[in-house]
Order: sequence, then C-alpha cells, then structure tokens
Amino acid sequence: MRTKRTRTDFDSAWKLALEAFFPACMELLFPQLHALIDWQRDHLFLNTELRKLRPLFPGARRFVDALVRVAFKDGHERFVYLHIEIQAQRDPLFGLRMFVYHYHVFEALHYAELVSLAILADSDPHWRPETFTRALGGCEITFRFPTVKLLDMEEATLEAHSNPFAAVVLAHLRALKARGNPQLLFEEKVRLLRTVLRRGYNPEDIVNLYKVVDYLMALPKELESQVNAIVREVARRHGLRKLTSLEREALERGARQGLEEGLQEGLQKGIQQGFQQGIIKVILLTLRSRFGEVPARLERRLRQVPTVEQLEQLSLLASGVPTLKAFEQALADVLAQPSR
Repeated sequence: MRTKRTRTDFDSAWKLALEAFFPACMELLFPQLHALIDWQRDHLFLNTELRKLRPLFPGARRFVDALVRVAFKDGHERFVYLHIEIQAQRDPLFGLRMFVYHYHVFEALHYAELVSLAILADSDPHWRPETFTRALGGCEITFRFPTVKLLDMEEATLEAHSNPFAAVVLAHLRALKARGNPQLLFEEKVRLLRTVLRRGYNPEDIVNLYKVVDYLMALPKELESQVNAIVREVARRHGLRKLTSLEREALERGARQGLEEGLQEGLQKGIQQGFQQGIIKVILLTLRSRFGEVPARLERRLRQVPTVEQLEQLSLLASGVPTLKAFEQALADVLAQPSR
C-alpha cells in the first residue's frame, strides 16, 4: 500500500510541476529548445487529447506524460507540439515506446510538427536510451529523441540555481537518495523547504513548490507534523506573518484530515458530535499556523461551543482575525450568548 501511495505522489508532483513551471522546466532541462520557443505567446497543455490515444503499452511504468502546444519564434505562423515522457524506471522497450507514441501523436495531430522529449527520472546511472532503430531487408528506420538524465545534475548546482524548477529536480533526487530512510528524507525535506522559502520566489511559486516537495517527499505523520512546524517558523522569520498561500495548503490538508477524523468519531459518538470535533481540529490548526502555540484553555472552551453553526463561524473567523486575543474575545462572546 505504501508503494502505491508513493507512486501516486510522484505522479501528482510531476503533473503539477510541469504545468506550474513549464517555461522554467524547459529552460533548465532543454535549454536549446527553450531558446526556440516564443514565450511571449501562450502555451497550451493538451493532456486530455494525449490520453485519448491510450491504451498503448499498458504495462509500462513511468510517472506522467504531457503534450504541450507552443509557438516558435522563427517567423513562421504555426504551432509546434512537444510530447514529454517522464520515465520512472528502466524499461528495455522505452525507445520503441517513444517511437510508437511519437507516431500516434503525430497522426492524431494530422502530421503537425512534433518534438518528443524524455526526462529520465530513474535511479540507474547507466540506463540512457535516446534512439529506436530497426533495419531489415533494406528497410531501415532510426528515431532519435532528446533526453535528460536527472541523475547527471549536481545537487549543489541545483541548490544554488534561481530557476524554480531546480527545486523540483532537487526534491526528486533527494527523494530517490533517501528512499526507505524516513529520517534522512525528513532532514532533506526540511533543508529543501528552507531553501525554497529563502529564495524570494513570488507567493504563487512558493505554494506550488511547497505542494511539489510535499508530494515528492511524503513522510510518516509524526515527521510531517515536525516539518509543518519548522516551515511555519521559517515563514514567520521571513515576514510571512499573515495566512499565506503556503500555509493555506497545509491547512487544507489538515482540514481534510480533521474532518475525516471527526466523521470517524461520529460513527461512534453521533454525527453532530463528530462534525464538531472535526471543525475544532480545523480551528486549532488554523490558529497554530497563524499565531504559534495555542493555550489549552482555548481548546477546552471551543469544546463548550454548543452548535455546529457557531463553530463554523469561528472557523471562518480563525483565518482572518488579526490576533489570537481577538479570537479568544470572539469565542467568549459566542459562549456568552443565551442557549436557544
């Protein structure tokens, strides 16, 4: 079960990373091709169209593939399509698969201009496919595709690089290095998240990088709690005192967990009480994310709130109230209301 979850996390991470940081990805991994693209014009992901071609090689194992429409800056009015395969493990048929996918995409796009690219994200330094060749009876075909091997990239260079996609590659490499060692993965994740927060990226890039790193470097629950505490502290030191997009992502994850736990409690204690427990967990997580330590008396008083509706109002208030003291006053006002 753990293996399945990890594979899903990698898949989600790379899908997000490609779509959020596509120009940065091309600049870092395929700089010659990046230089040919007109980035003043919009690019368009066509992954739905790509999936219509399935199933091809149903047993193949990789992370994700993508089809992107771009414009070249050579003065010709036409679109060029980039077909990108991210390969997770060594596959003796990978060259053949690249050729077959290339032809099927080429045909589906009515023979438009198409470039196939491979990102080799596996852990085998000796596996480097870049061609598919067949020759028999005077009939010969050679298909060559640009590849990049993530293992070739130096971690120190990536760590110092200003390109946000360097952090994506770094997270992937460190996840490979720490596979099977949760403590090492924890240390590498904290180190990388500190780098991301100090880099000075815009808020949207920070939250997307946080999501990618969180997917790629999934940890056991107790270690993940420690990571979240460290991230909040670093964010505060760097001036992110309000509820940022980064913190909201952690809160959304915590809210889902809190409500799920509340529903489980509801099976045993009654649905309403279960929902109340879930909402209280969300409120506490929000307050801790914004203000740090929350006094135990506040949690005890939250449990005295009689209705789900009042707790929902307090949950909304928790994400916007200016100070913890102001929240406590609002809570006191709710508790002072006469019972209905």
